[in-house]
Amino acid sequence: MRMLVIDPVVTDTITITRVPAAPDIMRAEPGAELRWERHDADHHIVVLEGTCRVLGRQLHAGGSAYVPSGTDHTVKAGAWGCTFFSLDSTHEVL
Repeated sequence: MRMLVIDPVVTDTITITRVPAAPDIMRAEPGAELRWERHDADHHIVVLEGTCRVLGRQLHAGGSAYVPSGTDHTVKAGAWGCTFFSLDSTHEVL
């Protein structure tokens, strides 16, 4: 029979994800480019309608992108514009 040995030196950590501001539903008109610079939070983008380009990827309705904190990025709307859900989140390790 094997026994589980518990090491008293090992401690677990808990990571808490926090949303510092209310999420937004944003609309970019055809060809418009929205810019985020020196962003200090992770940015989550979910396309609700239309198309847009984020970090070089073309996103359609239902598509999403994750942009890590500190990454300058843009959302460039496609020919018919783009409506997207925008959420920032931060992480704290306890």
